[in-house]
Formats: sequence, C-alpha cells, structure tokens
Amino acid sequence: MDICPKCAFSAICSYVPSVDATELLQSGFSPLDVCQASIMDDISNLEQDRRDKLLKDLSSCKALLAPIRRLPRETLLEIFSLASSDIPDPFDFPWSLGQVCSTWRSISRSCPSLWTRIHISESNSDCTTFLKKYISLSRDLPIHLSIEIDLDEETISDVVTDLVLQSERWASLELNMSGQGLSELLSLASSPAIKLTSLRICAFGVFQPEINYAVLDNLFSSSPIREAQLERITFSNMPINMTELLKFHMYSYDPAELHSMLHRAQHLTELAITPAPPPRGFAANIPLLTYPHMHHTSLQRLSFVVNVENTRGVNKVPQTFDYVSLPALQQFDILVQEDQPLFGVLTGGFELVEYSRLLDLFHRSECSLTMLTFSIPISVEAFLVPILTQSPALQKLEIFVNPRVARDTFKALDLEQGAARHLKELRIKEALIRRPQSGLLEEVHGLHAMVLSRSYGDSRLETLHVSLNSLWIMQRLAIPVAQDSPFRDLFMMKEKGLNVKFLLDGEDCLIDGAARVGFFG
Repeated sequence: MDICPKCAFSAICSYVPSVDATELLQSGFSPLDVCQASIMDDISNLEQDRRDKLLKDLSSCKALLAPIRRLPRETLLEIFSLASSDIPDPFDFPWSLGQVCSTWRSISRSCPSLWTRIHISESNSDCTTFLKKYISLSRDLPIHLSIEIDLDEETISDVVTDLVLQSERWASLELNMSGQGLSELLSLASSPAIKLTSLRICAFGVFQPEINYAVLDNLFSSSPIREAQLERITFSNMPINMTELLKFHMYSYDPAELHSMLHRAQHLTELAITPAPPPRGFAANIPLLTYPHMHHTSLQRLSFVVNVENTRGVNKVPQTFDYVSLPALQQFDILVQEDQPLFGVLTGGFELVEYSRLLDLFHRSECSLTMLTFSIPISVEAFLVPILTQSPALQKLEIFVNPRVARDTFKALDLEQGAARHLKELRIKEALIRRPQSGLLEEVHGLHAMVLSRSYGDSRLETLHVSLNSLWIMQRLAIPVAQDSPFRDLFMMKEKGLNVKFLLDGEDCLIDGAARVGFFG
C-alpha cells in the first residue's frame, strides 16, 4: 500500500495493472490496444468483485426469507401463546422470545395477554426485578394468578403484595400454602375480585386458617365464580359467591354445611366432595338433624374423593343426601385423590350404609346414569349389581378390581345378567399391593366370557381398556401367560375393530415391543 502524501492515510492500494503491458507490446500490440485491454480487464474484475459482494450480502440475509418471517403478526402471537409457560422464567417463553430478534421482542412485549399467567413459587420468588417487569407487561388485563409458597408477615414480598392489592384484576386464583399464610395473604386484599371466575385454594398444615369474614365478604361476595376447589379448607371457612357456580370441589365434614351449599348453588352442574374427618367433639355436639327436602335440578355429576385421611372412620356420604333429589344426574364417581399413594387408600372403602344411601338417592331422583367411575374396589353385591340394575342407559364404566371382587365383577357385567345393555366403553383397572396375586390374571376366563358376551349385536362394546399395575410388588408376576390363555383373543378382537388396549405398568402389551414379549412371550 502507498501512503497518501497529504494525510498519511495508508489504506490506498497501489495500482497493479491486470495485464502484462510489456508482454503485449513485445507481441506487436499498439499502446492503445494495451491500454484498452487493461481497462477492459479491470472493468471485468470490478464487476466480479461487485457481484461477489452482492451475493455475500444476499447470503447473509437469507434468514429474512424464512417462512416464519412471512407469518402475519396474529399467527405469530397465537404460536407464542401456545408455547408460553405459566411460570415466569427468564429462560422460558414468553420472556426468551425477546432474545431471538428485535421483531419478536417487539411483537411479544406489545401483547399483554402473553404475560397474564403468573405463577409465584420458591424457584422464582426472589427474582423481584424480573417479576415486576414481567407483571408490568400484562398492563391492565385480567390476570391468572397462582402462588405456591408458604408466607408469613416477614416473607411476603413486594411483588406478592402488589399482586394481591390488584385483586380486581384476578380472573383466576390458585393458592397453595399454610392456613396462616393464607390468612395473612387474603387480609391484604382491599378490592372486590369482580372478575374472578376460577378459584382453587389448598391449605396445608393441621390448622384451618383464621378467617376475617368481613375481608372475605368484601373480596368474594361479588365474584362471578364459575369453578371453585377447596382442599383442606371447609366451605364455612371460605365463603364465596355461589350464584353463578357451575363446578365445585369441596372439603366437608358437616351435613348442614353441604345442605346450605346445595341450596345456594342452584346452577351447580358438577360437585366433588372430599370427606373430611370432623374436629373432636363435633359428632357428639350435633343432634340427629332433618332437613327440608331439596329438588336440585341442575347437578349432572356427583363425585366422592377418597384419600388416606378419610379412608377409615370418616362418614363419606353425609346424611344430607337422604333429603336431596338429583333428577339431572348423569355421572357418578368414586375417585382417589391424585396426590395420594394408592396403596394407602385401597385398604379402606365405603360402608354398607353409605352404599344404601347412594342407591336410595339414585332411586329417589329417578336419574339416568350414563357414566360410572370407581377408582377403588366396591362391593359387587351391595352396590355394583344394584346400580347397574338402576342404570339401563349406562354407556361408560370404569371400575377397579382386586382378587376379592374380580370374579363377581366380571359375572355381574356379563350380558347374560341383563344389566347395562347399552354399555359402549369399559375400562378395568387393577393395582397390585405387596403380593403378586392378580384378579385379572386369576379370573381371566371370567373376563374373557364377559367380553365375548358383549362382542356382537346392539350391545357390542366399542372400547375395552384393561390396565394392570405391578409397581408395588416385590415378586414377579406369573408371566408370560400360557399359549392357550384367553388374553391372546384380545389380538383377534382388535383385528375385528374393537378399540382394545391391555396396559401392563402403562405399556400396551398388544403392540410390538418389550411389554408384548414380556406378557405374551
């Protein structure tokens, strides 16, 4: 490079002719020809350099031609919404969308609906600066707030306080904390939750929260709540507006409380009850009560939820149901609480008087049950046979068996018994506890005969799912099954169009794989 004599700038490249002038002159070309050849060659080189630079620039912009770059803003926002997490996290969507490019950052942060799901837990409660920015992006839209952290007066952060003070923005609220933390938190709310449609509260610990009824009345009395779930906190300790309530999961030990709730929730369509052990002295202090008869015309689904706490010594079906009719009832369930160990629940069950109370309820209501779910073994003689007889329109049945009830269950479901002639979907489950004895394996001939009886005509089953869980036993099951086992007919039934599955510890044995080899050999 030459140096400019005026500014000493050294970025000027010295001229190097693109042709060998001496060689051309010696070959007989005139100086004009030599000059023209040199200029034309320089022009060609300049054009090639320019073309190469343009191609390089275009190559660097190929990302701009990607199909996702051509998506409308509305489509991108829909994708962002589906991909976004409910838990504010600087390494997860929607926040990390802003790290892709400036366009995505502009689009995502200009859409407040992406930032309305706010979950506060131990993992993010200390990220106050980030949370404040995250919450600010939701602007004034209704928020879906979830708090899963134990609180007291000293640990309630400014972020949580600000969210509670904005109770008029709550669209849904989920709280999972101790009774004391719950009391402290709700006492901060000053505005009615006028947009709240979904409420879930779980209080852990041995004590019910100390409730300020004036605060709760101001907070929830005008809320248009349509779904509510109270876990380990009674309805009387958490009074809510029930005029628009459609689905309610309550924790209750008091028949009078249940009767009052049914009277107030006239639009209720689904009710789940987790029976609670009463406080000491409760039963002794309450005389046998009678209630005015109630004709509840909207309830379509009734469920009882069993857990380790109410397995034994707890009245699971309150006497309230002696004074209630539910003519619209279509679905009845006995369920196991999701977070409970199954082996701790299966040791208990319903008493004969409770079965009788339920059967009287169904008979009095003249309801038409179409779906039944039993997640624990039930008495075949005292309950299954009578309820099948009372439910001619039954279409879906999910039932739990064990070696004690399997034979009688399969016999009761055999079409020759004349019950549930319109049954289309049957799900049978079994979980082995400690010992490897299985009702499904030991009574396979009864199961096979029952399924065959429902394999043709108008009473033909459409779906059969059989599930066996052996995770809680130390010994191996007696598998593979024999070559002449009726279980092998399930393959033929599947080929004939029956939607059939046989699950062993969650794996379908009717599909090629380790589960199939392990069960059938």
